[in-house]
Order: sequence, then structure tokens, then C-alpha cells
Amino acid sequence: MTKLNNEYMVGLDIGTNSCGWVATDFDNNILKMHGKRALGSHLFDEGVSAADRRAFRTTRRRIKRRKWRLKLLEEIFDEEMAKVDPNFFARLKESGLSPLDTRKNVSSIVFPTKKMDKQFYKKFPTIYHLRNALMKQDKKFDLRAIYIAIHHIVKYRGNFLSNSSISNFSASKIEIDRFVNELNDLYSIFLPESGVIFDAGNASKVEDIIRNEQMFKLDKIKEIADVLPDTENKSGLKLSKKISKEISKAILGYKAKFEIILQVNVDKTDSSIWNFKLNDENADVNLSEITSDLTDTQLQILDLVRNLFSAISLLNIVDEGSTLSESMIRKYNDHAQDLKLLKTVIKNHSDRKKAHNLQLAYDKYVNNRHFVDVETKKAFPNKHLYRKSDFYEIVKKNLDASKEAVQIRKEIALDKFMPKQRSDENGVIPFQLNQIELDKIIENQGKYYPFLKEINPIKAHRMQAPYKLDELIRFRVPYYVGPMIEPTNSSYPQTRQNQSFAWMVRKAKGRITPWNFDEKVDRQKSANNFIKRLTTKDTYLFGEDVLPANSLLYQKYTVLDELNKISVNGKKLSVSVKQELYEDLFKKNNTVSAKQLKNWLIENQKLPYIKIKGLADQTKFNSSLSTYIKLKKSGLFVDKLDSNEFRDDFEKIIEWSTIFEDKQIYIQKLQTIDWLTAKQIQFLQNIRLQGWGRLSKKLLTAIVDSNGQNIIEQLWNSQQIFMSIVNKADIKGTITDANQDLMHSNSMEDILSEAYTSPANKKMIRQVVKVVHDIQKAASGQAPKQIAIEFARESRRNSKLSQTRGHKLQDIYQKISGDIVNKNLKDKLAEYIKNNQLSVWEKTSFQMNKNDQDFLF
Repeated sequence: MTKLNNEYMVGLDIGTNSCGWVATDFDNNILKMHGKRALGSHLFDEGVSAADRRAFRTTRRRIKRRKWRLKLLEEIFDEEMAKVDPNFFARLKESGLSPLDTRKNVSSIVFPTKKMDKQFYKKFPTIYHLRNALMKQDKKFDLRAIYIAIHHIVKYRGNFLSNSSISNFSASKIEIDRFVNELNDLYSIFLPESGVIFDAGNASKVEDIIRNEQMFKLDKIKEIADVLPDTENKSGLKLSKKISKEISKAILGYKAKFEIILQVNVDKTDSSIWNFKLNDENADVNLSEITSDLTDTQLQILDLVRNLFSAISLLNIVDEGSTLSESMIRKYNDHAQDLKLLKTVIKNHSDRKKAHNLQLAYDKYVNNRHFVDVETKKAFPNKHLYRKSDFYEIVKKNLDASKEAVQIRKEIALDKFMPKQRSDENGVIPFQLNQIELDKIIENQGKYYPFLKEINPIKAHRMQAPYKLDELIRFRVPYYVGPMIEPTNSSYPQTRQNQSFAWMVRKAKGRITPWNFDEKVDRQKSANNFIKRLTTKDTYLFGEDVLPANSLLYQKYTVLDELNKISVNGKKLSVSVKQELYEDLFKKNNTVSAKQLKNWLIENQKLPYIKIKGLADQTKFNSSLSTYIKLKKSGLFVDKLDSNEFRDDFEKIIEWSTIFEDKQIYIQKLQTIDWLTAKQIQFLQNIRLQGWGRLSKKLLTAIVDSNGQNIIEQLWNSQQIFMSIVNKADIKGTITDANQDLMHSNSMEDILSEAYTSPANKKMIRQVVKVVHDIQKAASGQAPKQIAIEFARESRRNSKLSQTRGHKLQDIYQKISGDIVNKNLKDKLAEYIKNNQLSVWEKTSFQMNKNDQDFLF
């Protein structure tokens, strides 16, 4: 170790994947430690988001739960199956093994011999043929065939997007009239001054267009875009048509510009994120990218469009008046007819290379994940031919001019050529369709096998799920319960690692099943643990939970902060005018537009000329008191909403609505507030709020200045914005003291794990702390007197801000005469923009300017 006689300082140059360091005295002389200059660089891998790892973990959990359901199904059948075929389940377990695998004992799967299997598959070529027969044929079927059918239903049970009861569910229902009316309501809130209105009177026309099986999809898009806007409303007709066109593309499965539907200003460099098909394999990735900055109203519009897309997609899968199995059998028959057409084209094609391409494309299309062929990859590079769109593209390019080819082209245009029973489109199939078929099979075969008709042990579910087997389809582990293991201490490292992702709280020990879930698991406590893990912490106060974005307090903060930022005719709003605005406009309107503000100022302040500055969106305020207005308009809380006595209760209600997606738990929580009536609970249980803010209640209400005023009071009683208030010496000092107290009582890792920053920054901080500890260790344990830091921003592949500035500069330069800005300077800027190096440009531009004897501005 090196013993230092004097105090020293450390300089750190911190990057996202490196930390340069130096130790010097206060004359800036580099010190020596262990005989070497105290200067170096520590390299490490950049921290990355856990999104990919989380996605893999979620998939593993989903597959594990599917196996859990199928294991429970096997247990229900086990006793009766042993009487018929004791080796049945053993054969099923071997069905996935290769015939060459030494562990495989039998060559058959369903029945004891291969010959019996062959006869079975000939009679029922697909699982849907078997399901359909079990529903309709009034005879006793082999128990093994019944198990295979029910196994398929439970394994691929469908999505849970629809809450419709089994008795009321219809796959052919698309409800265009409700869609248009809700769309109008949302756009009136979102764009009140735009005049965007859709014609509810044409809803039936839109539905007829969608259901027309003989109309090409591109023609449907044009027709819907023409009839959806309200043509009598001239003021917003142009924008209504523009939005209608993109909505029609989205709901029919074409690539749509969602920035137009949601009216978001998007930079050209980010347009690819916003332009996608709802059935793309990367659609979920795009949606997660764009939804982070959307308002609640925009999210509701997006959900409406997605739900209608799913309903229309389901309409194309399940024929009107048919069961799911009947529709799949029709697809099977259609595919067989189309295959005859394609084989005729291949056989008679004059160009044998194109004929061979058609054969390769079809082989890849039907064998998708199981077919691997070097020749196919060479013939169609970068093509995913198991996708219908790519398969159609290759087929159209290689067809001849025969009458069979003409028929194929027509079917492709109608999106009907060679349908498959298994495709990505099946993701829109709801569980209700599968449960309907399961119940019909149980009713038909239950008279021969009484155990199938065992009553559901959960009495409360019997109306919708009368049989015990129904729970295997209807039950799903709530998302807020997570892995069904307890987060207990274990001596095994892998077990401890797995348990770090668990937060479930048990009521009682024992095996968990769908039929005893509420007896074994405490839903409320598990949900509370889940939200504690999920909720981010205050940006300023360490360890403090943030408020919901729809909190009355948080919305008040956002409105007051935005009001304090604007100026009218070059002057800030006076406190009294601001408070009047808050009462007259914001407490009565979901969205306050710039036009409404101007009209109010003209009427109440008698201003002849008005120029408003400071709005992020020049047409409207981004903040609102939407929760207050929603509760006020209900007419159920008039005497309590403005009373401080009930304010905490309203904040609890909003927090519960944000946390608990499970309506049952939410209702139980509402019932703990004794003054709520049954009618008020009925209203509140249908309100679903989403999103979290970035500040805590403690920061806004408990941190006070030297005059005893908290932040929210200062926003109300002054013209100051939040940033100026929070940076005042007394407020800043109180925040610092609170954070220091927390740091003394908690480890750095505890604080860092909850910090409001990216994974890259967290990893960077951990590495920097290690570097400083090493320097201190080398200096005989003496801590540096000062630390100087240069902190690089987190690297961003698509720097929207830099790109926008770059393009703005480029536009300015294009408009300026060549005498002022020469071609060399313009070319340099274009090169930096192309390489996403605007920061380098900013550092060098003034030097370039000096050398070239030009001026930038």
C-alpha cells in the first residue's frame, strides 16, 4: 500500500461501458501508488435492459402452467383410462421421441398397434374432425379418442380478451356501431377542436363491407375510408378521412401509420416503429415502444382498434353460425381444393424453374418449423415462407397464365388461398369457443363416461363453468400472483435465484389446483407484493413510491405546473387568473385547448389581443383533471369530491383501480371504505385507471420551505414552476437531508435497486463505486478529499433529439445562400447526421466555421 501524507482528489470519466480514473494532488500532479502512476481505465460490458430475459422467463412460465393443466387433466382420466388401456399415457409420453431413439418402446401413439393408429388417423385426418364427431355423433367413442380431443382443447384453450359469458358469446359479432360511437367520444376528448367525427349512421355500411367475402381487401380499405368519416362536418373532414384510412388499414391487417391514428408528431427516423401491421410477429414490440408516452385516451383508441382487428380476424377464422371445428374442417377442405389447383400449375408450367420454386414454397409453407432445406433457403433468402404473406408473394411471382393460375391469383387477392388450420392468426381465438365445444363433448359423451360430467367444485363459477373440466380452460393464474412458489430462504443457489422472482403469499399449505386456488393463495397480499415490486420510486426522494398518474393530487400538480409555464402577451399569468382558469376550465373539461383559453381570456380579462407561449403542444394543454371530472360527472360524489375529509379515500380508490386489474379484489377493497354506497361501488368498479407518475405524495405535500409551504401549495399560490421550486435552497436541502438519512440506514445496493434510472446507469454506478474503493484501498484506506466526475449520457441508437436538431440545421442550410454557408459545411453536416454523430458536429462546427471563414447563423 502507498501511504499518502497529503489529501488527494480523484477524477472520473464515466461512460456507459468504461470508467477512466486518475488520482492527483491539489496541484494536479498525478500521484504514484504501488510504484505506478495512479491513472487508468476500467472496462466493462454495458448494462442492458432485462426485457429479453423477462420475455424468456414469461414464456417458460406459460409453458410450465400449460403442462400443469395437462397433468391435472391426465389425473382426472387416469383411473378410468387404466381400465381401458394401462399403457396409454406411457405411449403418449414417448410420442415425441424419434423412431431411432433407444428409449422408444412402441411405434404407435394413440392405440396399441400402428395399424389401429393408421385407421384412426384415416377416419379423423385432423384433430378438428375428431372434435366435431365427438360433439355431433350420438354414440360411445373410445375413451382414448375423447382424451386426445379434450387434451387439445385444454392445451390450446385460446385468449382471455373477451369477458362475454358462454351463453352470450358470438364469434361473428363485431359491433361496428359501438366502435364508431366510442371512437367519437374519445376523439372529442382527445382532439376537441379538430372537428374529427365519424359517421355512426354508416356503421351498418362499414360492417357490410367487412363481411363482403367477394370484395378484395384493398377495395375494402378504400370503401371504409370513404364511408367512415362524417362528410357533413366540413371543418374536420380532411383529418377525419386521413385517420379513417389508417384505421381501415389497421383493422384489416395491413400496415398502418399509428402516428396518424393517435395524432402523434413523430420524427422520420422513428417512423418505422409507428408503421406496422397488428398481426406482425414484432407487433408486440412496436406496441410496447409506442405506448410508453401515450395518454390514457390515446391508449383507449389504440385498444379499440386492436379489439376490432381481433374481432374481424376471428370472423375470418370462424364462419358465421359454425363451431370452431366446423370452420377448421372447411379450411382443411379448401386447402385440399387449392392444392389441386397448385399441382396442376406445377405439372403444366412451361418454366420448370418456376414450377420448382412453387413446389419449394409450398413445402416450406406447410411444414414451417419442421422443414429445413438448404435449397429452399438459397432459392428464397430472407423469406419466412411459413407466413402467408411471404408465401403469397412467391406464388404470384412464379405463376403462369393458365386458368388455374388466374383462379389462384383471385383467391390470393381475396386472402383465401390455401388456408391453414394452424397459423399465427389463431392467437385471436377466445377461450369461449373452445369451452363451448368442450361442454358439448361432455354432454354428448358424459352419458357413457359419467366422470366427465363431474360438477365444478367452485359453486360461484358453476353458472359459466358447470363442469370440473371447464376450470382447466377458464382458470388462469392471476398475473399479480406470479410464480406459484413462496419467496423463502433456501440453501440452494439456483432455488434462491428462482425465488427472487417470486412474491406469492399463501393462506394454507398444500398442493395448488384451479379448484382450491382461493383456499391456498392470498390474492390481496400477493397483489400488494406484486405492485411494490413494480412501482417505481420518486425521482427526487429515494425510496418513496410514486403516485398514480391519475391521482387527484398528481393531476393537480401537472396542471398547475403547465399553467405556470405559459405566458400571455409576454407575461406570466397572475396567481388569481391562474386559479380562476383552474376552476373554470380545467375542472370542467377533459382537455383544455388553446382556443378555449383564448376565448376565456377574451371574455373574462377583456384582452383585445392574445398571444400564448409556453405550451408543449401549441393546440392544447397536455395535462388535465380527467379523474376529477369523471367522478364529478357521475353525480355520485358531488358532496365529497371537493372535501379534504374524503380526499385520502379518493386517493386510495384511484391507487386500487391502478393496481388491481382483478375486479374481484378491487371490489373487496372498495367495500372496506364504509361510506361508499352500493351504487357508488357499482360505478367505481367499472373504472380502470392506468399508469404511474414520477413524484411521490411526500415530495409534493410533506417537503416544505422556510415559510411552511409545501410544493403543491407553492404551485397554487405563486407563478413558479416545479423545477424552480424544487431547486430552491431550503427545499433542496430538505430533500438532500432526507436522502442522506435513508443512505445511512440502507446499503447502496438497496437504494440503487429502487433508483429511478436505467439498467445501464445502475451498472455504471456499481462499477464506478468499485473503482473508487480500489483507489482508496491503494491509498492505505485514505478516502479522497474530492471527486471530479465527467458523466457521459447513456448511448442511444436512435437519438431522436439529435436527429431532429440535425435535420433542422440541414433545412436551414438548404435555405441559406451558398455565399453564407458553403457546400463543404452542408456535406459535413449530412455526413454527421447519417452516422448519428451530431454531438461531434456540435463540438467541431465552430472550428470548421473559423477555418472556412463562414458563419453558421
